[in-house]
Formats: sequence, structure tokens, C-alpha cells
Amino acid sequence: MTSTDPDPAASCDAAVVVAGGGARRLGRDKPEVVIGGRRLLDAAIAAAGGAPTVVVGPPRAVPAGVAVVREDPPGGGPLAAIAAGLAAVPPGARTIAVLAADLPDVEPSDLARLAALRAATDAPVALAEDRHGRAQYLLAVWDAAALRAAVAGIDSAAGGPVRAIVPPDAPRLRLPLADVDTPEDLARAEASPLTVRRLLRATLPALPAAGGPPVPGSVLAEPLAAAAPFPPFDQSAMDGWAAAGPPPWRAVDGATLAGHAAPPLAVGAAVRIATGARLPAGADRVIRDEEISRDGPLLTCIDPGRNDVRPAGSAWPAGAVLAPAGTAVDPVLISLATAAGVDAVAARGPVRIRLHSSGDEVGATGGAGLPETAWGPVAATFGAAGCEVLRGPHLPDAPASFRAALLPDGADVVAIIGATGRGAADRLRGALSETGATLLVDGVDVRPGGSLLVATVPDGPIVLGLGGNPMAAMLGAALLARPVRAALLREAPRAAELLPLADANPDDRWRMLPVEPDGAGRWRVPATVATPHLRDAVARRAVALVPPLARPGDLAERLA
Repeated sequence: MTSTDPDPAASCDAAVVVAGGGARRLGRDKPEVVIGGRRLLDAAIAAAGGAPTVVVGPPRAVPAGVAVVREDPPGGGPLAAIAAGLAAVPPGARTIAVLAADLPDVEPSDLARLAALRAATDAPVALAEDRHGRAQYLLAVWDAAALRAAVAGIDSAAGGPVRAIVPPDAPRLRLPLADVDTPEDLARAEASPLTVRRLLRATLPALPAAGGPPVPGSVLAEPLAAAAPFPPFDQSAMDGWAAAGPPPWRAVDGATLAGHAAPPLAVGAAVRIATGARLPAGADRVIRDEEISRDGPLLTCIDPGRNDVRPAGSAWPAGAVLAPAGTAVDPVLISLATAAGVDAVAARGPVRIRLHSSGDEVGATGGAGLPETAWGPVAATFGAAGCEVLRGPHLPDAPASFRAALLPDGADVVAIIGATGRGAADRLRGALSETGATLLVDGVDVRPGGSLLVATVPDGPIVLGLGGNPMAAMLGAALLARPVRAALLREAPRAAELLPLADANPDDRWRMLPVEPDGAGRWRVPATVATPHLRDAVARRAVALVPPLARPGDLAERLA
């Protein structure tokens, strides 16, 4: 890879990040604002996917390999910034991403989709549009030659809007991204479900690693290295004949079977052999049955170059790294470790969650209460995410019960259904305050179930507060389970599964909804979702995180 080659994961050959401007409406230096544990500038740099990146603006701390240049004149606006960045881009770049450093949720996949749209339409540029359908000129992927020609055709130092260089018929891609221009934008971005999950990954402490047999639900803390080669000996890859020396061969009685020792084979002889059997001493090839030609006791090979021996160590040698740290331990990885002669690994987890229901109204007698209906679905949601769920006692609306629930008892996480509102009977926040807990998340801009709470207790567990209604509790668990587990176990990030929607979401907020396939490749969204019960989730195939103002065909992330 040369200096002008992007990382294979990158969707563009280079990127220009516009990181200047006065940010007058926000009143702060936007690229340096931290949202969800990362600077807005770092979000833009990461979105380039490792492609050579030029940041345009005042001097800033950037990762190694990222260039910083200044527009002329300083503060001259985005067109001047694009011109300055373009001058510093490697000359061999064929496609260039242009993006602003004010998009907290931008990801490499967004630029990849823009690049794919530009390539599919053979357009000079493809740009994003926001959830309201407005063009985002500073989130675009350009053909490099077209961008150079467009910039050369104007006086960039004179200022002016970026739309002046964008063709009016440029294809646009709707992305559920919001920029940060005002304090209100910042507050909303800090409470978005995407930001909250990033924050948890950046701030939750890792569980300690321990050695032992690989356990499903844990995550490798160190790479899995083979203790033995595979296969451990030369073996037959097919049913056929093991032969020694050049043809023809004389067939001998008997057969070499997998799991059994075989006598040596003399030169000029051949013996039947089963798939997986160890090659007899003296044999140098295996000929599959369909390639054998027989004339009495003599055998020859139809294809003289055929050899179906699987050599020792041909899959991997001893010491080979078979899976990196951060890989989830599942039955497939356990099988791989067994094949590699590994009986103990260094791993974190599984995450143990003690789950409590709460509230005097649950299970109350005399017709004043409600049956407990949330614990089972919430426990199943955590379990599907790879966590071990322990049943904690029901918590009445008494401060002492909540304080006791926060005491360490071997659980990594304490999850409580209910008591996350701010009503007179909600005791969780008071108990957290008394323990000196740090509140990481206090509400998420999503419905239903936005009254979510995440806290860390000194020398104690992580605390998850879920909504009290069954639907809100289950959907909140679906939003938090995988990111909390991934953070505690330091699991490697995985690409989200995206579902194309069949219906619109008229709400201007994120929504968590049970969805169902429509049989035509899209997923239906219910018109309404009641939270006091789970009727609207019955027989649904998935839970999706639906973007604000989503339209049919837009993508939603599958949560569960």
C-alpha cells in the first residue's frame, strides 16, 4: 500500500474535513466539542475509514498521518477550505469525500453509501440530505477531477455557498444525521440513542480478564493462538486410495480408516483410505475413487497430477493467530479452539446481570396492583445479547430496598425495571446519589422507553434503569444490552444490521419499535405502540431503531 492508497475499508481515496468557522450560534469551537466520548473532529476523521485525510482549519491535535492546513484567507468559509484541502490531497486520488466536523453520528458506512451512489449514477458528486430533505453540501463524495474543475471555476477566496459548485441534479442520499449548530442541537445530540451507546463504549470500565476454558458469551481478551497445527498429520481429504511411489500401484488388502493406525506402505503399493485418515508411512499421495483406473490388481490415476493429501499444518501452523482479541466466544470459536489444541483462553465475561422488578403497584393485592409481566421479556432480551441473567428480588418503593440492590454481590450489572421517572415513588436516583454513583446517562431522546438511566457505583456494579412499563422496559433493554456488554467485554465493533422500512415514521424523534417483514424485502412499522403491555410485540420478528422522520425505503438498525 502506497501513501496514496486508502485503507481497504475506506470508500474514498481521500477526505477533506472542513473544521474552521466561527461557530457563532453554538458559541464554542465545534470540532473540539466532545459528544458521546469523541470529538466532532474525530468523528469526521474516523468516517474517512483510513483514507488520506486533510483537516482544514486552525492548528489542531489530530492522529498521526492526518494533515492540517489553513484556508486562505483564514476563516474564509467552506469554499476556501475545500480549495485548501484539495491542494493538499494526494494527486492520485480519484474520489474525495468532503465533510464538515459537526456531525456527531457520521460513520464510514455513510461515506460508503454515498460513494456507491455516485458510482452507480456516474455523477460528479453524490451528497447527503438530512431527515427534513435538505441537501447537506458538506457531506458529499466527489469525483476528484470534477471537484478540481468546480473549485477552479470560482473565486473560492470570495466566499459564497458550497452549493455554488454542486450540480443542481446531483444525486442525494437520505441519511439520519443531524449537524450541531446551536446549543439546542448539542443537547439533542448528547441525548440521541447513537450518542448514548458510543458514550457507554467509551466510558464503561472493562471487566477483568481471566484464563480458563472458553465459555459462550465471553470475549477474547487476548488473541487465540493455535497450540497445535491443523491437521496434526498428513491426512486424506477424500475417500480413495493411498499410494506409494509412481504408478502403477498394486492394490493391497485392508483399508486405512480415520482414527486408526495403519501399517507402512511399500513403494508400488496402494491401499484403500477413508476421508480424514492418517496417511500411512511411505505413502506420498491420495487418489480419490473417481480418478482411479483399475486393471486387475494394478491401479493407475486418470489425472497424474491429482493428489488429495491434506498436509499437516496446511490449515494453520502451531502459533498461528486464529482470532484476534475482542472476538466473541461462541460455539464456532470453541470448535476452532478445540481443533487448534487450545483448552484455555484469556477472556472477559460473560456479563452477569441481576435483574429486578420494582414498584408497590406490581403484585399488590386487593385489586390495586398489576401482575408482573416485564421481567421475563426483559431477561430474554438480555439473554439474547449474550448476558447471563440472575433474578433479583422485587424492590418495593422504599429507599432501603434500592440501596440494598446497589450493593456488590458478584453481578457485573444491576438492571431495575421501573423507578427511572421523577415521580414521588421513584427511589432509584436517591439511592444512586447516596452511594456516590456517577450518572452517565439520564434519559435518551427516543420513544418509547426514553427514561433510561445508566450509572456506575464506586466499587459496585453498573446500574441500568429501565422504564416501568413492559414495552418500554423491553425496548430499553434492546437498546442497551449489546453496547453495555460490548463495552464491559471490549468486544470488537460489528457492523449494524440494517432493515429497509416499508412505512414512514412521522415522529421527529428516534423510535424503538417491534417490526415485521412485509414479504417483499421491507419491514413494517406499527402505527402505534402501547407501553403498558406487550400486545404490539407479539409475533414480531425484530426490534428496530427507527430514525426520525423516516420514509419508506429508509434503513433502520436492528436492535434485537
